[in-house]
Amino acid sequence: MAAIREVTEDAMERKRQKQREAQQRQYERQRARQRERQADPAYRQQQHDKAVRSAEKRQAKQLERLQSPEYRAQLVEKARQKQDTAASKPTAPKKTTPIRSRGTRGRTPTAQERQIMDKLGALPCIACSQHGHYTYEISLHHIDGRVKEGAHELVLPLCNWHHQHAAPADLRAQYPWLIPVHAAGAVGGRKAFETANGGQLELLAQVYQMAGVETLKQS
Repeated sequence: MAAIREVTEDAMERKRQKQREAQQRQYERQRARQRERQADPAYRQQQHDKAVRSAEKRQAKQLERLQSPEYRAQLVEKARQKQDTAASKPTAPKKTTPIRSRGTRGRTPTAQERQIMDKLGALPCIACSQHGHYTYEISLHHIDGRVKEGAHELVLPLCNWHHQHAAPADLRAQYPWLIPVHAAGAVGGRKAFETANGGQLELLAQVYQMAGVETLKQS
């Protein structure tokens, strides 16, 4: 009986070995076919075109959603709720020691705030994009200060002329919406900026959607 069992086990092991060898040969054939396809310029162009079409489809879908008044209203409401929540959170009791000014830089961003700032900082100027222009040399504008909790999450990517410096007069004459959110002398200011480019909360909702910030925060 022992001899029969040993013969049976040997036969089963040979069968398993043949199966492993067959799987390995199949895997190697698949890799060879894939390398051959990758070396084909026509195949690479086909894959490139497919990726471009897929990206364009995603962008078109995103643009369609952003152009929906209902969807934009939802995003604005989310941004407003976030701002209200941050403002309503209780603050820690003040210490008796003198409080040093943090200057214009405010407090250091938390790791989560820095992650969000990096995502939004990679976008073009959101104000320019409202008018079909795309400027990637931007700085981040804080819409609700730099000290309170969550303040560094409420930022907009803005170009120099939309942030805090007045564009030359001839440039403003050509592009009347080129208004800084921080008034530069008699030029710009929050009200004039929002009239020309949209409310800051609405713009914040757009950049959140464009950068996938909500998805990022849930991960």
